[in-house]
Amino acid sequence: MAEGREQAVQREVYFGILPVLRGERQFGLLDFLLVQVGFGIAAWSFLVGGYTGSVLPAGPAIAAILFGNAIPVFLISVLAILYARYGVDTFIGARAILGPRGSNLFLIIFAILNLGWITIACFMLGESAIRVVAAFGGPEWLASRTVGAPMFALAAFAVAWWLALQGPIAIRLFIRVGVPAMVLIIIGLIFYIFVDKGVSTVWNAQPPAPYDSSVRGLASAIEWNVGLGFSWLPYIGQWNRLAKDERTALIGTYLGWGVLLNVAAILGALTALLVGTYEPTEWMIEAGGPLFGLFGLFMLILANLTSATVLIYSQSLSIKTLFPRWKWFWALLTTVPAALLMLTPTMYDSYTKFLAYISFIMAAFGGVMVADYVFVQRFHISLRDLYRQHAGRYQYVAGFNWEAYAAIVLGGIFYFWTYDPATDRAGPLFTYITAGIPTFFLTAAVYLALTFLTRRLTVSRRELVAAQKGD
Repeated sequence: MAEGREQAVQREVYFGILPVLRGERQFGLLDFLLVQVGFGIAAWSFLVGGYTGSVLPAGPAIAAILFGNAIPVFLISVLAILYARYGVDTFIGARAILGPRGSNLFLIIFAILNLGWITIACFMLGESAIRVVAAFGGPEWLASRTVGAPMFALAAFAVAWWLALQGPIAIRLFIRVGVPAMVLIIIGLIFYIFVDKGVSTVWNAQPPAPYDSSVRGLASAIEWNVGLGFSWLPYIGQWNRLAKDERTALIGTYLGWGVLLNVAAILGALTALLVGTYEPTEWMIEAGGPLFGLFGLFMLILANLTSATVLIYSQSLSIKTLFPRWKWFWALLTTVPAALLMLTPTMYDSYTKFLAYISFIMAAFGGVMVADYVFVQRFHISLRDLYRQHAGRYQYVAGFNWEAYAAIVLGGIFYFWTYDPATDRAGPLFTYITAGIPTFFLTAAVYLALTFLTRRLTVSRRELVAAQKGD
């Protein structure tokens, strides 16, 4: 059995390394949307909506969610064409832009950030579990955030890790259960809120924890949602290489992550306004009542277990792509540090800070990657050179595209001047332009300028050498 599992994983790894041929593509538009929505609607969507509804009234909250998610996904969705056209994974295709070692560094950054996403999914499951324990009159220590929630989160991580260990077949079967579970939660709660409470009640509710300035609250809420929008950057290639055509990849990416997942975020915002808390596991009981609320908590537990399993599997598969000779077990061990982040609620409670850091990192990388693919590569890359280890046009100096990383560093400096996530300090421009989206454009502009300057200097040097030889 173990041998068969390892063979299935190994096939999946090589399927990820090698370009996917047109005849092997599995996803039409409907299938693609189901996959995108199933992966996109999870703990992070409910939480970002809840935080948005805690600082803004319904109208501005919905606007911040739609703008904050739709614009970043629109900006980076052009990369879906790259991965769908050539059938390659994110970190294979990124070699053309960042260099082979530069792409590996991007993979390492992704793996570190992915630990945060795993933690958030598992700890929300832990929060859901302690609400169920409390509802059934369980022991107080098991229903506490400091003891019970970490215990359930770690148990969820262990189960998700075991499921990921079973390989791709078990993952796919489990997803078929988890995705419909999340859909049931959303449909049921939307029905309850608008039918039972009434539209006017929700629309006129005031946020429970607004900023001193409504403008500052709007800017912060937009930034949180922008972070979620840009967070899909490293996942684009994992799915788009399986799209049947480029149109499906482009439209599916934008509609799935830029539009449809906003339904869950808007639900989170409306319920936060209605109940007075951003925490989904708290408003689940209050908004849904004892019976439906408990059902919702059970479904939330299942859905977050699904999300954690997919995240663990995705990270391990990407690591195996970098180190194909590693055993599947060793690749899975790279996700174990996430367990340390589940020992306290600190990471879970710092979700908005985490989103802001995601916004900085992925906006900067996204700006470089989009600028290079659209304006430098002009939508065409050499598939053969992606796989040439020590030669070819994508080797750069020491395997890094230094212009790209210089632009990313400068973009980071601008971001932290505009907004400091650690202290929630807003710079002089933050309330006017926010930080993530301007960082994307600034990084792209700096990268194009550096690339143009480097090429001009290279041409001038060649012309000078040619002239000297002529003399």
